[in-house]
Amino acid sequence: MKNLCICCLFYFAVAGCSFSSRKQERNAETLTVSAPAKEDVKVLEPLESGEVFYKNKDPFGEIIPLTGKHLDNDTVIFKVSEAEMLVRGNRLIVKNRVEEHVLMHFSLPDMRFAGFSGRIGRGPGEFSFPSLVPSRDTTVLAYLFETANQKLYRLEKSGELALSPFEFSKAHRRMGSDKYLVNVAPDDFVYVESSSTGKTIFRAVKSGDSTLTREVFNLSLNPGMKSWTAYIGDFAVNPGRDRMAYAYKYFKIIKFMDMEAQAVRTVNFERNTFDENSPYRMNGLDANVTHYWGVCAGEDYVYFLYSGRTPMEVGRDNGRNRCYIFVEQYDWNGNPVRKYKLDKWGYFTVDEKNKRIYLLSTNDDDPFFAFDME
Repeated sequence: MKNLCICCLFYFAVAGCSFSSRKQERNAETLTVSAPAKEDVKVLEPLESGEVFYKNKDPFGEIIPLTGKHLDNDTVIFKVSEAEMLVRGNRLIVKNRVEEHVLMHFSLPDMRFAGFSGRIGRGPGEFSFPSLVPSRDTTVLAYLFETANQKLYRLEKSGELALSPFEFSKAHRRMGSDKYLVNVAPDDFVYVESSSTGKTIFRAVKSGDSTLTREVFNLSLNPGMKSWTAYIGDFAVNPGRDRMAYAYKYFKIIKFMDMEAQAVRTVNFERNTFDENSPYRMNGLDANVTHYWGVCAGEDYVYFLYSGRTPMEVGRDNGRNRCYIFVEQYDWNGNPVRKYKLDKWGYFTVDEKNKRIYLLSTNDDDPFFAFDME
């Protein structure tokens, strides 16, 4: 989902992966991360509860086209697969399922390879289905969550992964956890997970030797539609602004709320007005348009990757070298700010401080591209 940006896995993603090195593989270098500046606390206007409708309306104005600048990394090449990215200080951290390693580290802005972290496998300390977890904790780079066994690992500034004693509640799904985690403070996590109603936001806080977990907000759009697949989406959290946001993959809807969900504002592109007599429904995964499928939580804004096409349409356009994707920018009260059109397709993150979008292209052998927003 994922500042912190995390991107989802999609059905048209290229299967399999490969890795090669143009130089001999080297051990992970000691990583140094620029200390983040002291938070510039900005008081937001109170969040107004309710629903704003934008169907057949354009709240962004003119779409801003951006051309990607290729960032030539001459150290490693890899096939992009199930990628997640985040910017942490002067580092870009990439989770990608390559042949052996889970994480790759690159220095910014030169995109110099700085090392690997973690190994793919089923042995002790190895990862089968890991997810990158953004963190507000300045003592770590991030966390890594193994969804197969719900084990949590700290990604230290050295690049090493250390097992965390934090324990989460049992997953609702039998096949493993689908927790979409964000670390908001030491021993304090907010996450979205499948539930009996479809998807729910939870908060888990460690208290002594136990973990206290409570429900914060039910993300269901239709009480009669309780399948977790219907409510797949992207989750962004900014505790410094007291805000959370959730964008649905199969409905063009974004919900903005405070950390306790006392005020909830729904940005709705599906309808022109409130209609309780026509509940939201899905036509099936293959027939549905993919709307939102990636997010980056900045300090001042939140950025959502937007497709607006079915997976089949995307695959056809990409095969004809007509690659593009949109980035929608909102303030943390849900007000539309800008909409960009990128001339590549892939997974993204935003370096808000330097006003730059980074994208991993699924259609290029050298996949790194940068887009300057201003």
